[in-house]
Amino acid sequence: MDEQLTALATAAATTVMNSLATDAWERVRTLVGQLWHRPEQVAAVEEELGDARELLLRPAHEDDALDLTAAWRLRFRQLLATDETAAQALAEIVAELTAEAGEDGKQGSEAPRSLEMRAQASGDAQVYQSGRDMTNIRLP
Repeated sequence: MDEQLTALATAAATTVMNSLATDAWERVRTLVGQLWHRPEQVAAVEEELGDARELLLRPAHEDDALDLTAAWRLRFRQLLATDETAAQALAEIVAELTAEAGEDGKQGSEAPRSLEMRAQASGDAQVYQSGRDMTNIRLP
């Protein structure tokens, strides 16, 4: 498989998994399901995405998210290898979801998120932590 299609599969898997934990998840499920052409495939893909969403919304889901992203990357690679028309459609889905995420920065996530970070530095060491964007502030 060519590098561009591999990169597309990777971007799609990451974008779709991130989008499943948002208010737009039903639309994402429908868009992705439509990539498969047979009705039984569409239904199966949509059901799997719903199951993935449930896993992603559980507390402490980081390992699940990595596993799901890897599984969907493989799934998208298989689709791209067997369906010449899927690349354009998948690229459009990724572009649309990425643009929506950029509009408000987080796609209106339904699940409340919390982040606790701890660090300890001694001597002349410096600690940089970021939960999202990073602003450098130097404390005396």
